[in-house]
Amino acid sequence: EFMQSITDKTEDELLKELEGQIFRLPDTPPEEKKYVTADEYLSGNVREKLNIARRIAEYNPEFEINVRELEKVIPEDIKASEIVARLGATWIPEKYIEQFIYELLDTEDYKKREIKVHYSECTSQWNVTGKSVDKGVKATKTYGVKKASAYKIIETTLNLNDIKIYKKINEGTPEEKSIIDKQQTAIAQSKQDEIRMKFEEWIFKDADRREELVKLYNEKFNSIRNREYDGSHLNFYGMNPEIKLRPHQLNAIARILYKGNTLLAHEVRSRKNI
Repeated sequence: EFMQSITDKTEDELLKELEGQIFRLPDTPPEEKKYVTADEYLSGNVREKLNIARRIAEYNPEFEINVRELEKVIPEDIKASEIVARLGATWIPEKYIEQFIYELLDTEDYKKREIKVHYSECTSQWNVTGKSVDKGVKATKTYGVKKASAYKIIETTLNLNDIKIYKKINEGTPEEKSIIDKQQTAIAQSKQDEIRMKFEEWIFKDADRREELVKLYNEKFNSIRNREYDGSHLNFYGMNPEIKLRPHQLNAIARILYKGNTLLAHEVRSRKNI
């Protein structure tokens, strides 16, 4: 409305001239037409913004430009070969941890009903239920030890801890206590390392699983585009005309004006006026 008042142009004329420089927000009520500048809209979680714009553009062509411009700034996908997927990474779905366990340990079908993997968002802890159900060779010997089955070792690994085996000394006396069994702990930790290695070999081996995990990883960790502030349009009325601000200084001022919480951090003894 202010721009109309100082230009004598209609809203439609202004919107046409500003196309690509401002964008209407698609996730606001139809009666509330809210616009933001391109540097604000085409930054932040651009994948999430693109998903919203695509849904609304299906029945409102006005937002097709939002889709086109957002598609241009989506970060290039990180490939599977560039992703480190370790056992215990919380972005990996529970179903794939279960699948890995069942395949590694040849878990029998009827035992799978009790052996399940759960991750708690509240406590950030992984839990494997039914750890003592499977008495098979792979669970107790190949990847496990007498006092810790492979399921227990995997649960410990999921929680980013090293497995430790304890033994009692001075049993039946007032001095009875538990201490680390160094020999069994060393054996258990070697099996833990082998399980970690097997998981890293397995996780991206299947094409469908790899495709889903790469998409999930990129949506979760590769969706943010930093906002770039452009101060080239700013005018400083009343400023000494002999002073010519450099581009990075203009951009810093734009950042202060638009963001509102900017820190200009300079090293000690740096020349802050340059």
